[in-house]
Formats: sequence, structure tokens, C-alpha cells
Amino acid sequence: MYKVISLFIILSITGFITIWIKNDPGLIVIEWQGWLVETSFAIIVCATILLFISIIIIYCLLKKIFSIPRAIQNNYKINKTDKANKTIISALSAKNMGEIELAEKLSQKAKYLNNSPLKLLLDSEINNYNNNEEIYIKDLGKMLSHPETMLLGIKKLSNFYFQKGEIQKAITIINKTPKTKNTPNWFYITSLKLNILERNWDDIIKSIRNMEKYTNVSKADIKLIKSRIYLFQALEYKKKNNTIDFRYINESLKFDPSFAPSIIFKAKLLFEQNNTLGFNYIKKSWKKFAHPDIANFLTEIYEKKPKNELLKIIKSLTKLNKNIFINNITLARVAISIGSWHVARQSLKIIPENEWTKDIYIMMADLEKKEHGNISKSNYWIKKSENANLDFVWGCTSCTHISTNWSLICPKCNNVDTIKWQQFTKSNINMNKLNSIEIIKPKGIIEELDTGIDR
Repeated sequence: MYKVISLFIILSITGFITIWIKNDPGLIVIEWQGWLVETSFAIIVCATILLFISIIIIYCLLKKIFSIPRAIQNNYKINKTDKANKTIISALSAKNMGEIELAEKLSQKAKYLNNSPLKLLLDSEINNYNNNEEIYIKDLGKMLSHPETMLLGIKKLSNFYFQKGEIQKAITIINKTPKTKNTPNWFYITSLKLNILERNWDDIIKSIRNMEKYTNVSKADIKLIKSRIYLFQALEYKKKNNTIDFRYINESLKFDPSFAPSIIFKAKLLFEQNNTLGFNYIKKSWKKFAHPDIANFLTEIYEKKPKNELLKIIKSLTKLNKNIFINNITLARVAISIGSWHVARQSLKIIPENEWTKDIYIMMADLEKKEHGNISKSNYWIKKSENANLDFVWGCTSCTHISTNWSLICPKCNNVDTIKWQQFTKSNINMNKLNSIEIIKPKGIIEELDTGIDR
């Protein structure tokens, strides 16, 4: 409807002008070089329009003629590029088949596209396979200048330097990552890990902020990450300065008050100030967050006390929490360590046998041997332990390293925040060979932080 009205208005105006010019044609006189031209206004307008149209037609014709060589050149480039791209794809296919010689031959044929994103990707794959380290690094460096391959170049280069132990170079590369929500989580998390390894505290905070802003990591997970990092900073500060400072450990507990290593570290600082303060804090924490490591720490603190007094302290502690399993296994361990066989046996029997772990069966075997000298019964419990569920331990979800204590950085694989309080899924593993266990059920903060730095 709008077009019809517009057309009607245009035709109306055109008709009005035409009639007006016809009724008032006017007279235009042009004198030039002795020539005298007399004509009407309508003729002049028509002549001007025809001249303008002629000029446009001539211009377009000349432009097309002069563009023919360029068009031929462009078509040649397009055909050559298309042929080279197909050759590169064939080379990538050959490389993935393991036919490296064929891939190299095809790569040479596609040299027309040298330094293009696809060609750099191909050459980097070939040079990496052939262990041409210097050329491989150059290829990855060139990939950083192309948006299509930038992230891949950053990932491979940062991994390369990390594996070489050149952490600062890896950080320099990872810092080139574009800060957008389209950038995968791996880059932000790896930046955090690398800065933790270098103890770059300010950059660690920046990395966490980037994770909060650009990744889909939940607020709850971010809190747990902050808790572990502040604990690590507290431990490092204590190691370096050997002074009592609650700043970092209080930050850690603010984000996660249930984490046993944080509780133990604060208790340690409190015990340095005053035994009563330390013990009251342990009791308060155990009431809400019972954990075997807390009891072990308390046992170490009071190891010089008389055996009965130590047992009395542990008994008073276990009454504060309703966790039957942790309370009784803790009490049993302490009782066995001081030779209180009756208390140990009673504590273990309170735990339903269908919940017994490998450690409990071994403790029962130890009790039979030490209390009654019953080797037959002791062997019976040892046999039962072979098919029992394994106990919770501090283990790395990346390399399966087993540790007696928590640490932010795995001492074996150097990965960050992969040491978790977890239970192994295999029940028939020799406990003397736990470091070689392959199957662990991850219970990490977030999946990305559990997978190691090069995945």
C-alpha cells in the first residue's frame, strides 16, 4: 500500500511538472564563439540527462575493460588458494593416518599458503611429530597472529613451556589470551595454576577475578578455590616468616570453614599462642566438621601426655560430633596406639560391619594378634580386608599420588588443587603400591581443576 501511494505521488508530481513546462516552455539563448543557439528549457533538461547517462555508461564500460586483468589475476589466486587448501586438508588426513612422509610431501605442494592459519596448523603438527622443536615453536608463535589459531597456539605454547619447567614463559604466553566469555575455561584456570606455581599473589587474585567474570564456574566453586589458595598463602607466609599471622588463614576459613587442613593450621597457630585457645578451637571445629586429620593433629600435640589422659581427651572430643564412623575409627586408632585394646575393640564394633573399610579390618587383625596372640583370627581379618573398600586418603586426581597431608600443588605431577580427600574405587590393591593406582574417583572442586595443566 505504501509503495502504491509513493508511486502515485511521484507520478502526480512528474505530470504536474510536465504540464507546467509544456504550458511555459520558456526560451534559453546561448551565444558561444559567434554561434547563437535558441532552445526551450525542456530540450536543455533532456540533453543534460542524456549527457549524464552517456558519461555513466562510458565510465562503467572503461572500468570493466581495465578491470579484466585484475579479475583474471584474482581468479588465478582463488583457484590456486582453493587447490592449496585441498592439498593441506589431504596432508592433514595423511598425518592423522600416520603417513608423515606423504603429509610432508603434500605440505610442500601447498607452500603457496605458507604462514596462512591452516598451513601453520599443518606444519606445526608435522614438526611436532618429527620433534623439530625450534621450528615447531616458531610455527606456534606465528599462529598467535591469526584469530583462527590464536587460542590453539597459546594452549600449545603454554603447555610446551610448562612441561619444560619454564613457568614464567608459560605465563607470558597465557597472558595473551583474549578476555571474553567465548574463551574456554581452560585458559583462565591454567593462568591461575601457573601463577600459583610462581607464587604471584597479585596475579592469582586477577586470575580468580577473570574466572568470576568470564567463566561459568559457580560462585560456590569459586569460594572453595579461594579457600585453598588463601590456605596455601598462609602456609607459605609461615614458612617464609615463621611468625604468627591469622590474615590469610582467616580468609581461607571465611570461604570454607569446613576444610580440615585450614582448621588444623589455625589450631596450630593458636596452640603456639596458648594451649587452651588451640584446644577450644579444635573442640568447636570438631563439633561441626569432624575429620581424622584433626584428631591426628591433636594426638601429635598431646603425644607427651600420659596415655590415659590422651585417651580421655580424644573421648571427650568424639562425644561432640554425631558422626559414628569418624568418631569411633578415630578413637580406635588412638586406643591401639597406646595399647588400650578393649576401648579399640568396642569402638570398632560400634561401626556396622557393612561399613568397614580396609583399615578397620587391618586394625581388627592387629588387635587379635597383639591382645590375644590369635594368629588364625588375625589372618582371617587380613583375608577379609583384601576385598574391602579402601579408606579415604589425600590423593591426586591427576597422577594418583598418595600423600599423608593436603597440599595445593601435587609433589609428583606438579598440578594444582588436585590433592583431594577421596576414596579409591579399587578394593583389591596392595596398599604398599598406592602410588601406582590408576583408578580414583575424583571428588574435586571443579572438573577443570582436577584434570591437570596440560589437558
